Amino acid sequence: MQPDIIPRFHSALPQIRAWIDQCLASHAASARKLDNMPPLAPIFPPEILGQARIVLVDRTPFPPVSRFGLPEFENYERRAFDGITFKNTFFVVNGRQTVRLQFHELVHVVQWTRLGVDRFLLAYGFGLLQYRYEESPLEKMAYTLEEQFARGRLPKDLIRVIAEGSDAIWSQAEPLVGTPSP
Repeated sequence: MQPDIIPRFHSALPQIRAWIDQCLASHAASARKLDNMPPLAPIFPPEILGQARIVLVDRTPFPPVSRFGLPEFENYERRAFDGITFKNTFFVVNGRQTVRLQFHELVHVVQWTRLGVDRFLLAYGFGLLQYRYEESPLEKMAYTLEEQFARGRLPKDLIRVIAEGSDAIWSQAEPLVGTPSP
């Protein structure tokens, strides 16, 4: 890992935030609410489903982080993801909107809500660098819970489990990435 990566992460945060906000604004008209979406309604509380949005796209968007000074992530810009979440909105490739994928992306909505934008981005980005996509801690949590969902074996207090897991991931990342500027 390059020694200047952490300062570059922090320098890129304003550009990534602006890109995300622009992406969400440009898709706002096609974003659909998820409240009362069976079979997810009994699993996620109404306040989570009420704030979550889904956008169907031909290709999931990904911020041009290589242009923001983070060329280490260029391969993710080209990767074809089935779904991706920014804040309370997740983008799913049209035709791939399974309940299982929506569950996975809702886990990310809870993570974003718990950590906030900058802490989520720092923890997620650092996890990608350290472990690659499938083993990055925030993804690993979402995939593990997704598998438990598919088997009908979710923890009783799912939101608490996600919140505590997100806090633990941030506790591990923060000494390495530093606290985001206010």
